[in-house]
Amino acid sequence: MKKILLILVLGFLSISFSYAKSISHKKEKRFCLPKDISNGFGCVWKVGHRTKGNKHQIQIVSKKDGHPVRDGKQSIRFEVRPGECGGTFDGSKVKGEGGFQLSNDCERDHKSERAELYSKYFKLGEKWYSWSIYVPKGQEKFKPASLKMGQFHSKLHKKYIQQAHFEHNDGKYTFNNVVCGSECKSRSIDPVGKWTDIIINVNWSDKEDGFYRVWANGKFIYDVKGPTVYENKNNAYLKIGIYRNAVNRLWGMGRDGGTTVVYYDNINAGETMESVLGKLNYPIELEYKKSEKEFIQEELAILKIKIKENNDPEISRKIHKLKRKLKRMNLN
Repeated sequence: MKKILLILVLGFLSISFSYAKSISHKKEKRFCLPKDISNGFGCVWKVGHRTKGNKHQIQIVSKKDGHPVRDGKQSIRFEVRPGECGGTFDGSKVKGEGGFQLSNDCERDHKSERAELYSKYFKLGEKWYSWSIYVPKGQEKFKPASLKMGQFHSKLHKKYIQQAHFEHNDGKYTFNNVVCGSECKSRSIDPVGKWTDIIINVNWSDKEDGFYRVWANGKFIYDVKGPTVYENKNNAYLKIGIYRNAVNRLWGMGRDGGTTVVYYDNINAGETMESVLGKLNYPIELEYKKSEKEFIQEELAILKIKIKENNDPEISRKIHKLKRKLKRMNLN
């Protein structure tokens, strides 16, 4: 009887997920996501060339098949399993951050596994973005490695790392303003087992007029002024999906990170808040009292502009002092 029940359960699962449409192979030409999932971007998407391309890695899935969907009938599902590294195993090298690296992600300095989509580059100036994210329960936390779910990356990617990202290695979801520095982070939120709606208002600029304003479920979690790109030629672009980086830190502990799954929906871009809200119908917080950490981050960002213009030892000392203070505050 137990064997019969097991066969029935497995059969149901295979039927439930048999209608998922894999797009893991779409690396050559740009394509549109369904309007039920994304609006405002247009046909700008490609699968990241370092995504291995297995069918299960990126799929358009539906509510009727039992998948989580924020609004409408569909969402997009990403999955990464241990060892799903992009590239080749022929010993060839490619140029990237920090010089030439082996082509295969499992052989590079910072071993990585990923399944990602990326957009075209954004023009400088103010823009609005949104997405909803659902992380199923029961997945392994990724510390001391990195687990990024959503990045604003760099056009000059061979010179700079990403300009901002959301980190999930501790089971939370935290916005990291990388141009400001590794210490510049938002309040953390819990995205596990439920939908979390993210809204981002950014002014893409390498000057003091840049800013990030970030909401989660209608509540402010980050509001900081300062540069949002490393230089004015370094346009940002969006990467969504899963990026498991520095997995060698887990390997050294006898771990592999298990399988990571995440769903995205309501992936929108526009010129106003209203244009990215979609069907969200709850109030959005418009006033926000900045934290001490955010004021320090703004000061740090402006000092970094000044140090580029004038390599003043006094400014350098102030930067290091503020970085140490932020690190202490982030630990508490």
